[in-house]
Amino acid sequence: MKERGFTLVELLAVIIIIGIMGILIVPTVNKSIKDFRKSSYGDQIETIAAAARNWATDHPYSLPTEDGEIMTITLGTLKSSGYLDVALKNPQTNKSFPNDMLIEIKRKKKNFKYTVIEDSGTETDTEYNERGPVIVLCGNSNEYVNLGSTYKEPTCLGTSYVGAMAYDYKQNAIPSSLSKTGSVDTKKLGTYKITYIALYNNMTTSATRTVTVKDLEAPKIVVNGKSENQKIRISKGSTFTIPKGTATDNSGEQFKEIKPEGTVNSSKVGSYRLIYRATDKAGNTGKLELIVQVS
Repeated sequence: MKERGFTLVELLAVIIIIGIMGILIVPTVNKSIKDFRKSSYGDQIETIAAAARNWATDHPYSLPTEDGEIMTITLGTLKSSGYLDVALKNPQTNKSFPNDMLIEIKRKKKNFKYTVIEDSGTETDTEYNERGPVIVLCGNSNEYVNLGSTYKEPTCLGTSYVGAMAYDYKQNAIPSSLSKTGSVDTKKLGTYKITYIALYNNMTTSATRTVTVKDLEAPKIVVNGKSENQKIRISKGSTFTIPKGTATDNSGEQFKEIKPEGTVNSSKVGSYRLIYRATDKAGNTGKLELIVQVS
């Protein structure tokens, strides 16, 4: 019996079926790969946090002493101290995590919270040299300062160092190797970067702090020429006009005259509460209370 081959129609049908299978399978495979990389990335972040915990166990005198205090170390510090594999890579990019990636250690009563600042670090700062300097940031890697106030660099706990501390690969302090770039203009809302650079053995290490200038202050309300809560007395049956308030804000934002919530019935004995409120564009709300006693 003569063997029968594929007809053109049958061949086209097979090609179409293979194409449909590819359309269905490829996205599934891509999703599986993406999910695997995401899971592996999470494992690496936990590895970094665990390394920071181990570092903290061996450096108890460097840790925050007061509840809420924060210190920050770099990935390079953990590598140079032997707490992390120097070849550690980000599975999502297959590139090394930057050496100036930051890890915050925050005291919470008797315990500590370890947070890896995942979007910190310089993408190009991935080469590692075990004899290079290391940097420890004083305080938080993300600082917030009120508009119009004075920004002060945090001091490293138990030291006179301000902003950051630099060490050689033997953990000896080398403050003279440290320099700083960047500044903060507290008169302008925005985000500012301050970078600390340590130069030692002809090698450099850097760490960057982000300082955000925000309007954190509520508008100041003035009623009857005073900016504090007040209590006034009037006689029953007297004529009383509810005073309007004014408000000013540290941002320079302008406000219309402020009418209070509440009413006063001067013909009836009693205590009446008037509430003045003003909210600025940043969402801060100022409040002033005026009590009118009719007697």
